[in-house]
Amino acid sequence: MNRLNIAFVTPLNPIPNGLSDYSEALLPVLAEHADITIYSECGTPANPQIAGQFEVRPVRQLLRHHSEHDLRLYQIGNSADHAAAFEMLRCLPGIVVLHEPFLHTGYRYMPTLRPYQRELLYELGALAPEVQARWAAETDRVALQAAPLIRRLIDSSLGVIVHSRAARQLILRTSSPRAQQLPIAVISQPMPLPPHVEPHTARSDFGWPADALLIGVPGTIDPTKEPALTLRAFAELSQQRPEARLIFMGDWPLDYGLSDLVRELNLSERVEFMGRVEPLARLERTMAACDIIINLRRPTIGETSGTALRALAMGRALVVRDIGWFSEIPAAGSVKISATAEVAELAQALHTLTTQPELRQKLGAAARAYIQTECDVAQVAQQYMTFLQIVYARFDGPIGLG
Repeated sequence: MNRLNIAFVTPLNPIPNGLSDYSEALLPVLAEHADITIYSECGTPANPQIAGQFEVRPVRQLLRHHSEHDLRLYQIGNSADHAAAFEMLRCLPGIVVLHEPFLHTGYRYMPTLRPYQRELLYELGALAPEVQARWAAETDRVALQAAPLIRRLIDSSLGVIVHSRAARQLILRTSSPRAQQLPIAVISQPMPLPPHVEPHTARSDFGWPADALLIGVPGTIDPTKEPALTLRAFAELSQQRPEARLIFMGDWPLDYGLSDLVRELNLSERVEFMGRVEPLARLERTMAACDIIINLRRPTIGETSGTALRALAMGRALVVRDIGWFSEIPAAGSVKISATAEVAELAQALHTLTTQPELRQKLGAAARAYIQTECDVAQVAQQYMTFLQIVYARFDGPIGLG
């Protein structure tokens, strides 16, 4: 195989984006197989290994240097952190790693609404002004999935990498006729397997009792992650398990009525909101201190949860909904509540886990085995390169301007 020269377009730390961590884990291993130049809006990378090993250029410089590279590889998620990449994709197509097949948030929160309006037009065609206004004001993710704003990406990309069969199906169901011919690879998200840590050994770092029963909810708090449902289920559990504690570890951009709900449920002494936990090593230590991790989504937009994978890698008992990518997690390594479950079903799942430590250990062991088999970074990098070589072979040479 030819050793490819890759332009790798991605956020990097200090940009606080999950894809920054993703790319920083993948890049050193991928560089064993390809020559890589990074294009990012991060400025100087916060990760010294990345800063020392790679040349990092602003994304706009890809226009000047595109002929140096055999392929362009874009890491794309549903965030305005990808604004420069969204614009670059319009003139310089490449292979896209689509972490979420839904880009409304990414386009809607760019500096101006013009790109969002442009993508609505591309996806839906000409709209009456009042219809366009309704789309621009819509916040219901279920309604927005009728036009996920990925058609241009599908129409112009050379190939797409996703992390789940669920995400692949969402692409195939889009309005783009090219979706059926587009090369699509399903490659697991890489996740390193850390040394196993017993929960009680990590608790002194945070002042939590060694004998407490800790339930963690990592990640940014927003309604799609169902914090109110979690609080109500925990309130039911705490009547039987007063030693239980619920720890939210993530940004809290809006209150969403949660402070009032905590007081209403009389949980002020049993629930803690830590805010954003940084750096990543501290977040991992916080998760390691927990007996159980909850990672709910409703609705899902085809995303893969790095937080859920991290909990599995740590061998923690993980509670998820049986929906989207989460359905693909082996049943032996997680507890799944139904797609329509409400408080009673979640409370019962938590009660079962809190009363059966041997079940938590069994789930944790199976979870770590799954991560070791499916998410090994060296294996993921090799799968990337196989797909990149397949796509590159479809063309005669470096792919230039679109």
